[in-house]
Amino acid sequence: MSCVVQKFGGTSVATLERIKNVADIIARTHKNGRSVVAVVSAMAGTTNKLVGYARSLNAYEGDPEYDSIVSSGELVTAGLLAMSLKNLGIKSRSYSAWQTPIFTDNNHGRAVIQNVDPSNLTRDMSDGIIPVVCGFQGVSSENRATTLGRGGSDLTATAVAFAVGAELCEIYSDVDGVYTVDPNLYSEAKRIDEINYQEMLEMSAQGAKILQEQSVDYAMKKGVVVRVASSFVDNGGTIISATASKKDFRGLAVTTSLSQIRVVCNADSSLRGAKRRSALEKEKTPDCRVGLCPPRNDAMDNNDLITSILEKNYIRTDVFKNGDPNKIEILTDKKKTAAALNLLKNCDFVKNARQIVARRPSSRISVIGSSVSKEVGQSLADLLAAEKIDVFGFSAMGCGINLIVSSDKLLEAVALLHKHCGLGK
Repeated sequence: MSCVVQKFGGTSVATLERIKNVADIIARTHKNGRSVVAVVSAMAGTTNKLVGYARSLNAYEGDPEYDSIVSSGELVTAGLLAMSLKNLGIKSRSYSAWQTPIFTDNNHGRAVIQNVDPSNLTRDMSDGIIPVVCGFQGVSSENRATTLGRGGSDLTATAVAFAVGAELCEIYSDVDGVYTVDPNLYSEAKRIDEINYQEMLEMSAQGAKILQEQSVDYAMKKGVVVRVASSFVDNGGTIISATASKKDFRGLAVTTSLSQIRVVCNADSSLRGAKRRSALEKEKTPDCRVGLCPPRNDAMDNNDLITSILEKNYIRTDVFKNGDPNKIEILTDKKKTAAALNLLKNCDFVKNARQIVARRPSSRISVIGSSVSKEVGQSLADLLAAEKIDVFGFSAMGCGINLIVSSDKLLEAVALLHKHCGLGK
């Protein structure tokens, strides 16, 4: 019997009625002769409420108790969905991370999955039972609860899909697929029928909110075929796989609000060897990105080293060079500022890192596709400049061109680039 993993996000399970709707989706798949493993997020708004509780008692990311608190919402959803399936006459049971089990490292708040033991899940499926797994959770070698970072249920789903040998991992939310740009920003955005891993990874990394970046990375490395669909609208959604053809221009990913960080590095050249290697090893994760980090060696300058450390932790940056190799300014997603500062301050070669007030609020538009080069980036910057849209800087890397623009010109720039790149066809 073929197997599919179906993951449901917070909006899909926000109320009891929506949980019953999710049970109906799973039941239809089950009755069509396919084994199902369900993965669930907490009900919409629950995790934010739990984060608020934790912070009111001075518990933050990195504290094991923080993970115990903020991961509890998924337990409620899993139990309610299992009960809903039973009410439809389908055998089901809920699983927390330690019951599955899903093993991670000890990095609380942004743990990395090391292994998923599929034995319990496959046994249940062979007995006609639908397992409902809590997303976002893991268990450390110290037998403590860990969490996989925001959007971590996507990662749970892809890891479980690989572990049980599922032919497909379906990610359900309130969005019916991957679009050429966020339709909330530009009404003429088009749904993409299929997209390859590398392009989807770049879109997720640069601000597209459809899938957690780590989950796309995991799916790409393990060959898990993913389908993004809506739990409210029945359509084809978007397929993400290795076989999807690449396009010169695939889509736009937007980070609406950037923060600016000033990093001062130690000038002592003795730090260029052993301590630089120490910094890289300290931040190394066993599941780091495939092919996107620069080569690591003692000759790396501060710009490359900072970029490498942050990218391995799924934090994309744009670096501004000012002529002083020991003073660097970077732009990053405002939501990831605290994590970036924490990583940098723990690096031996960094003397100081702090957030500074940017002269003008800025946003990042990433043009994703196979037609990426500095020349193309310059032509796109010139296109925007001709329409009196200032481009503070641009860079070309991987399969993306990053353009930094004033936030008050963001929507105008998005519309212009979407049309110029032929994304509405």
